[in-house]
Amino acid sequence: MKKFSLPILMALLMALPTVSRSEMIVRDYTPARHGRFYHGSGKDFVANGRDFSGVGLGSTGHWATLVADNCFLSANHLHPAVGEKVTFWATNELTGASFTYTVTGGARIGTTDLWVGWFDQSVTVDRSIARYPIPLQPFLKRYLGLELYNYGMRHRIGRNVLEVIAPYSLGGSTGLTGGYDYDNNDTPAVGGDETCLRVGDSGAPSFAVFNSRLALIGIHWSVTRNPESSIDTFVPEYFDAIDKVLKKRGQALRRSL
Repeated sequence: MKKFSLPILMALLMALPTVSRSEMIVRDYTPARHGRFYHGSGKDFVANGRDFSGVGLGSTGHWATLVADNCFLSANHLHPAVGEKVTFWATNELTGASFTYTVTGGARIGTTDLWVGWFDQSVTVDRSIARYPIPLQPFLKRYLGLELYNYGMRHRIGRNVLEVIAPYSLGGSTGLTGGYDYDNNDTPAVGGDETCLRVGDSGAPSFAVFNSRLALIGIHWSVTRNPESSIDTFVPEYFDAIDKVLKKRGQALRRSL
C-alpha cells in the first residue's frame, strides 16, 4: 500500500467552474459492474445487495446523502442550492419509484468542507429511502484499511481502501480527511474496481459496511496529483457537530458501532 501526504499546493479542487464534469474513474470500468442503474444483460454489480437509495442528485448535478428524515450531507464548495430539487431513487432501477424534494436551507460545519442541507421541516422523505448512520470507533486507526464503496458522477460505484486520515486545508476550508490512492496496490485488494475522483464527484459519499449495512465515512472534497489520490471530509470526526444542527430541527444523527 503506497503511503502519501496531502500537500496543499498539489491539491486540485474538484469543482472549478472552467472545467467540464467527468465520470469518476474506475480502473476496469464496465457499466454492468459499476453502473448503479445499468439495465441489460450480464449485470454483475460491484455492490449487489447494498442500499444506495439515500444518495440523491440535485437538478443541477449536486449531491445529497440522506442522514435523517429531511436532512442530508454534501460538500460546502459544491452543494445543492436553496430551491434546487433533489431526487432519490428507491431501488437500483431508474424506472422504479423516485422521490423529489426542494432544498430550503443548510449550514456549513465549522470551517470544514462539510455542509448540512435540509428540506422543509414539514417534509419527511419517503420511508423507502435510506438514512445512513455514521460509524464511531474509539481510535482513528480502526478506520484504516476499511474497504470503501465510492459513489460518483453518472451514478458510478467502485471500491477503494481508506489509507490515511489527516488534516487538510484548501480553498478556505480546513478539516480532518480520509484519503485513498489510485495505485492498483491496495490491502484488501479491490482490483479493477479501484476508484479515482474527478470533477463533479464533490459532495458524493464514500461508505463502508458496518453490521452488514452501509455507513457513511466520507463526503468527497478534493484530489491530489503525484501521487494521484482522492480526499473526503472524514464524517465521523464531525458527528457531534452534525448532530447539533439536526437536533435544532427536531432530528438526530444515527451512529453505527
